[in-house]
Order: sequence, then C-alpha cells, then structure tokens
Amino acid sequence: MITYPLELLQTLKDKARLGFVRYPVFVSGDDAFLKSMISATDVESVISDELEGDNVLPWNKARQLLGKESGSLALDLRTGLDVDKLCAAAGCIKGGALLVLIVDENRRQESRFYQRFLRFGQHSAAAFIRQHGESSLPTMDVIEVRGERIDREAGTTQSQQSAIEAIKRVLSGHRRRPVLLVADRGRGKSSAMGIAAAELMCQSNKKIAVTSPRFSNVETLFTHAAARGVLSKKGRLSLTADNGSELFFVAPDALLRDEPSFDLLLVDEAAAIPLAMLSKVLRVYSRVVFSSTEHGYEGTGRAFSTRFRAMLNEEAKGWREVSLTEPVRWADSDPLEAWLFSAFLFDAEPSTPVTSDAAITIKAIDPKTLPNDEVVLTQLFSLLVTAHYQTSPNDLVQLLDGQGLRLLGAYCGEVLVGALLASKEGGFERELAEAVVEGKRRIKGHLLAQSLAAHTGNDAVLADPLLRIVRIAVLPAFRKKGIGRQLVRALETVADLENINVVGTSFGANSELWRFWSSLGYLPLRLGVQRDAASGTYSLQLGKAIQRKPDWFDSLQALLYLNLNYQLAEQFFDMETELVAELLTDSNAAIAPSPAALHQVSLFAQGNLGYDLVTGSLWQWFIHWLATKSTQNAVDEMCSLMIARLLQRQSWSTVSVKYGFRGRKDTEAAMRDWTRQQLPK
Repeated sequence: MITYPLELLQTLKDKARLGFVRYPVFVSGDDAFLKSMISATDVESVISDELEGDNVLPWNKARQLLGKESGSLALDLRTGLDVDKLCAAAGCIKGGALLVLIVDENRRQESRFYQRFLRFGQHSAAAFIRQHGESSLPTMDVIEVRGERIDREAGTTQSQQSAIEAIKRVLSGHRRRPVLLVADRGRGKSSAMGIAAAELMCQSNKKIAVTSPRFSNVETLFTHAAARGVLSKKGRLSLTADNGSELFFVAPDALLRDEPSFDLLLVDEAAAIPLAMLSKVLRVYSRVVFSSTEHGYEGTGRAFSTRFRAMLNEEAKGWREVSLTEPVRWADSDPLEAWLFSAFLFDAEPSTPVTSDAAITIKAIDPKTLPNDEVVLTQLFSLLVTAHYQTSPNDLVQLLDGQGLRLLGAYCGEVLVGALLASKEGGFERELAEAVVEGKRRIKGHLLAQSLAAHTGNDAVLADPLLRIVRIAVLPAFRKKGIGRQLVRALETVADLENINVVGTSFGANSELWRFWSSLGYLPLRLGVQRDAASGTYSLQLGKAIQRKPDWFDSLQALLYLNLNYQLAEQFFDMETELVAELLTDSNAAIAPSPAALHQVSLFAQGNLGYDLVTGSLWQWFIHWLATKSTQNAVDEMCSLMIARLLQRQSWSTVSVKYGFRGRKDTEAAMRDWTRQQLPK
C-alpha cells in the first residue's frame, strides 16, 4: 500500500494535536516539494537562507524567536547546521505543533556530525518524509491529554506555583536560606522567577537583581515579569514599577566586583557559573534564588547539581530545593524532547567503573569512529561536559567535525574515566599569517595561534604548527590521581612524534589551574586584560616547547611580563594577589635592583625614608623579590598587602581596611617591618 507524503503529514499533525505533543519531522526533496510540505504543516516561521516567502527568516535573525511561544517551525539545514539555534527554536514550539527539519541527504559524507544527525531521522520519536524513497512515522506511543492542555494554558503548573511561593519565602523568611530550582528544559524555571519577581515588586518597593552568564539567558524571565506586573521598561536591562520597585540585570563579574545593593538576587542558569563564584555570591548576599537545568547545555547538568548541593550543605544549611517536573508548553513524554535528548546527548552521564584501583591506560581515540560508536561518543562527551561550566550544543559538532583533532582517553578497564581534546593549529603560509596579524583575515579555529599572533604583532607564531589543549576531563572519583598529567604527557609525545614544537592551552586563570600547568613546564605567553563576565577570570594562554623552542617563544613571554609590570596598576588592579604572586614567581619579569635602589629600600625598611620617596626603588626590589623567591614560599598576608598597594596601586584606605590596619600610618609601618625581614641580613 502506497502512503503519500501529505497523508503521512496529516496523520502526524493529528497525533501531535490529540497528544498535545511535538514531533521532529525530517523532510527531503526539491524546493517545490519542500514548499508543499511547509504549506501543509501550517508553519508560523521558516528559518532559511535559501527559501523565500513572507514568513521566512534568515538564520542570522533566528534570535527573534527566542523567548516566544510558537506553533510549527521549519528549519532549513541544507547549507549549514547551527545546533545552538536549532535547540533554542525547539524550545519555543508548543504542544500540538511540529518541528520540520529540512535536510539534504547528499551531504551525508561531508560532515561526520551531519552523518550522525541524519541517522536520528529514524529515531522512534521522529518522522522522515521523503519526496523520493521510503518515508516513516514515529513509533513512540503518546497519550491524549486534552484536559491537561486546557489547565496549563490557563496559568502556571503546580511545580511553577511551588517555585513562586518558595522564591517569595526567600525574601520574607529568615536570611541565609537560599532556594535551588532544578528542572529539565521547558519546565518554566525562568518564567516562575519572572512571575515571582513581578508579584513581589507590585506588593512593595523592592529591588531585585538578576544575574546569568548572558542577558539572553534571562530574556524569558524579564518577559514574564513584564507580562505579569504593571512594569515599565527602563532600558534593555531593567523594569520598574510605579512604587519604585526595580528588576535589573547585572553580569556575574560586576555583581561580585561592585557588590550592588538590592533585596533579592535571582541567579538564572547557575550551572554556567563557576562554583567558586557561586560560593562568593552566598557569602556576599543573604537572599538568593538559584536555578539550574538538570539536562542540557546551560551547564554541567546533574554533575553540577551534585557539587552545588554539597556546597550549599556546607555554606547555607537552611537551603531548600524545588524541582519543576511538568512541562509548561507541551505534555509529558513529548517526542521532540525525547529526540533532542538522544540526538544532542542532553542526558549524557559518564559511566563509572566498578573499581577505581585498576591501572589506567592511555589510548588514542579516532574521531572518525565516533559517529558510529554511540557508546564511546556518549562516554567522551559526557566527560567533557562535566568538566566545563560553559558548553553548548555546537560543541558536539566541534567534537565530530573539528579539523585537526587529537583525542586521548584514559581507561580504567574498558571504561573511559578521563579524556583530553586537542586541536592542531598554525602552519600558515607567510602571506596569510601577515594578513591575520594585520586584521584582514580570520581563519576558523586556530584560536590560540591567532590570538598570540594578533595580540603581539608576531606573524611567526602562525608559521609553525602547534597543538592546543582544548579540554581535559577526569571523572570526580579519579581526580587527584595524576590522570590529567598522564594525558598531557601523552599529548606531548604525540607532538614530538609529529614534529610539532609547541603544545599550548588557554583557560580562565586561577591559582589551582596555574599550579597544575606551571608544574608541567608550561609558561605564560599572553594574559587577557578583561575578566570573563561568566567566570570572572582573566584568560591566560600558555605554551611549552617540545623539541626546540621557536624564535618567537621567548619574545612573547618577555612582552607579557613587560606589559604586566605596568598593567598591574591599571588593567589588573583587582586581580587576586595570590595569582599575581604566582605569575611573577620564577619569571623573567624583572632585573635585579641597582645598589642605589637597594640602599633606598634599606633606608625605607629602617624608617629613615618615607614610602613616597622610594616607590620606584621599592617597586623594583619587590618585583625582583617575587620573581626570584622560592615557589614553595607561600604568599602571606603582608606579601598580599605589598602586591595590592605597591604593584596594583590600591589606595591606602582600601588596603588598610582589607588587611586590618587603622590607616596609612599603621599600614606603612607594617610594610617597613615586612620589608626589613626580607632583606639580606
């Protein structure tokens, strides 16, 4: 019996409507066939760079859909596949509608990711309608939920109402009792926070702050707040009420740097913010609501929630958790949701070996095998997601399609317990390298090589190939056992065998990571001058010469320290003093002070000269002292004070308060005493 595509489509539309669910529908064929399918689906919008029509948006304007509820959508994936936007668009579709995925099956061999993606057209939750060839409908069972649909459209779900009441109690109840909202995508965490904020603002004059790694994460929160309360827009990042209440956005780094005052703090997508920053939030602010997506790419999923709960147990014993379980815009057992989880590994969790005592074996993983080995791919990707606080669906594309990838796995028996992902960069022709340094070209990938070259003006960096370590991940139970070191050493062996002279990496600088990399012989080559808004850290790029040191290597390191000496008082005036000390220890940051300068420092230490008369000499001596001190010599309070006042030029009043002195006079006296103790006897 022959079933025609339009008949299949109608059957699918009826199933979606009766079950109040959504289906992914793969469609392939020529433009005329595609237009007939789109028309028969009654799509609200088509996102395509190829098709034309009144309801067609180009991919670069797909963000217009975010935060909005939509009927059926069609995404044209024939010329490219932006998975971040696909997943975001899927979250906008309400129950009873379809997500049409327009594909080109002839692209199968061009991309390993696309090859795997097309296979998910045969998933039990998906339909595949072809102009030529066999079509198929989903085999996943769906229950009709007509009454439930009406109830949900009338207001909030029961879970959302529980969340709203819990948020209100954070403000009205005892201090230091935060709430953690947890749920999968589409359960209405952000909207619940927005509704609660609006109701609190309308009841009395309240200042409510919202933080998240990106403002785009909280647009839904602001939209629901504006819809629920009589609120006025005050720019893009703020809503106000007639009684003086305000809801405003503040980036995580500014939140902790400026410490603005408000009555309540809402932290949306907390999993995308490092735990160290969340810990500081708990110490600084007494009324906080956190939200976290259990499965998804906003952060590290359940792995984050486990670590965060442990931290809450230590730092906020009266905290409460609220789980949002019911979907807001579609019914339970939604086929599109099930398909997204499988296709993009939303629920990927690492496997755990029976024992952690077995020997660790390091093996290379061939990227070409991953699209057809779902077990290894899931193990590998879940490890990488767990280890990093910012991951997006497009990282899965990079893992499968990235050029020049090197993958190493650490195995305990047959179970993957650690992984290293590296990328080959550089090796440019001279003309291309010069164009990159001049800002005329930018080559996809090659992040470390291009950054080092562009920010130093040295095109020689791009001439030599290097290996950039992108991620290192180790299961929590296997950390602190040297597995990360084994993986790095194994990659260095790979570099040596491939005649690649430099292995490098880039990360948000903190003392723990610095100690790890510096202990392996990696040296700083560039330090970014702006803190990352999500992590609150400065980007630090390091490298290690494997066979021979390239001519540019020492030059870049010298430039870093030359500029750092001056940047400490401006760009890095608020850098953690321990990190400053570690960056300068064992460095080539300074020359020895002259005898005359050293004599002035001695006179200062003895109380014969004031601070204002010896700042240059004292600065030169202290920089050299840091650069030559033993790495085992811990940074004490007075060393931190010297860094803050002398190198970072923090004010006398600031350092006096911070380090417990009564004013400049006491602070300067303490500096004299400490300096005298460090000088040769």
